[in-house]
Amino acid sequence: MGDFFRLRSIDAELQRIINPVSFFDVNPMNLEAEKEKVLEDPDYNPYFIYAAAPFDFDDVQEQLHSVDECESPLGRLLDQKRNIFIDKCEMLRDRGSRKFTVFAKKVYGLPSRAVLERSISFLSLDSEREEKTVDSRRAISLLQAEINHYGFDYEVSAKSMSASAMVLVSKKKIFVKDKFSFSDNFVKRLILHEVGTHVLRAENGREQPFMIFFHGLPNYLSTEEGLAVVNEERFGLLNNENLKNYAARAVAVHMAMTKSFSEIYNYLLGFFPPATAFRLATRAKRGIADTSKPGGCPKDYVYIDGYLKVKEYLEKGGSLSDLYVGKVGIEHLPDIKEMAGINRPRYLPKNQSFKSLLSF
Repeated sequence: MGDFFRLRSIDAELQRIINPVSFFDVNPMNLEAEKEKVLEDPDYNPYFIYAAAPFDFDDVQEQLHSVDECESPLGRLLDQKRNIFIDKCEMLRDRGSRKFTVFAKKVYGLPSRAVLERSISFLSLDSEREEKTVDSRRAISLLQAEINHYGFDYEVSAKSMSASAMVLVSKKKIFVKDKFSFSDNFVKRLILHEVGTHVLRAENGREQPFMIFFHGLPNYLSTEEGLAVVNEERFGLLNNENLKNYAARAVAVHMAMTKSFSEIYNYLLGFFPPATAFRLATRAKRGIADTSKPGGCPKDYVYIDGYLKVKEYLEKGGSLSDLYVGKVGIEHLPDIKEMAGINRPRYLPKNQSFKSLLSF
């Protein structure tokens, strides 16, 4: 019992320290202006500008180094998460410089050869463009309806941003790209992805005795995003165009380590329209300033990496509900089963949850 309360204390202290550290600080401030230049000249390499440091990196790292350790399965996970965030602070401190890539690779890793080969094969899939008939206001209404179905007090609203949607579970907010149009199927995928995966895993994690299940165990992201893509597939909503998009993210990440923005962009133009190719290249090259140079952010390969791993896990008889105990990774499940006091997930995506969604 003593270890339980000690772990609760370490867990609470760690979450308090890392709370201000946000990945979204790697997004450039001047994206729209640079996009216009790229669309005019496909050989142009953007120069990205980043906001001022959002917090005192030295202070956060000093606090992280002072967090106690506890020799137990959960204690080791808490220590791994602390070390990841020490590196993440260095990564964010180095936004705009070439050192950013060094720490980004430590935090996120790089796609394996097998994942890269599968991703390249997906790029050759035939696909059809979907007609975009749903505006932002309608998409917000549908997302809010699904949130209300579960009884969560999240607010869904519009935001000017490059991503189609974004969830901030710590603030109980979901943002949808303002003044934008979506296809019917895209909105359905959005709801399954953002609510049926990200929100449900977070809210199940919130009900666990340790906050790390809410904020995420070390390296949980591959399972998180992979499960979201598998959920799209399970409900018959993952079409070739979207699978190609997820695969292109991994290919762009691989290329970013040695190639310029314009090389990635021009390669992707062979598979996607200019606006999509720009977005994919930007996601891979964000974090550095001069995108004519090698480097960038490798985070985006986790979608296809996780998709392949979660599919394999389920095909081998793995339990879907075990992945919903919180923001956990497949690799954590053996240790979690040995932990006392972990609750079974309360919220799971169910077919009846999406009856109105699938018929709109």
